[in-house]
Amino acid sequence: MLRLGAWIAWWIALFFLWLLLAGEWNRVELVAAALAATAGAIVAEGVRRLTGVSLRVPARDLATAWTIPPIVMLDFAIVVGALFRNAARGRFVVRDLPPAGSSTSRAWRSYVATFSPNAYVVDVDEELRGVLLHDVVPFRKSEEPAA
Repeated sequence: MLRLGAWIAWWIALFFLWLLLAGEWNRVELVAAALAATAGAIVAEGVRRLTGVSLRVPARDLATAWTIPPIVMLDFAIVVGALFRNAARGRFVVRDLPPAGSSTSRAWRSYVATFSPNAYVVDVDEELRGVLLHDVVPFRKSEEPAA
């Protein structure tokens, strides 16, 4: 009975984790969440049985879990504040895209440049063969895929 309870706990946690990460609550995502949760719960319980590890959280530790949401919100505010402070100090720069290569090559380099959290592409001008970037913190290496 204890194993069934643990399996159900895994299933519920994985089901809602899937929905949280998917960001949608439609029929397709509900079915996908149920299938993924079932597979994940089977694997988790199989690993637990093979290793013999028991996951028991003391009740007094669970009682302090109410402090987690306010701390997460505070951390979120700190990170967003730091982002806005740095974004305000950031700058917009225009870089030329090298004329060599096809438009697909230039598009690919512009796309890859958006992976950097520090310098991201705002606009691409195909006629002028240039790219408008925003640097949160000026650092030329962050722009290299586009330049």
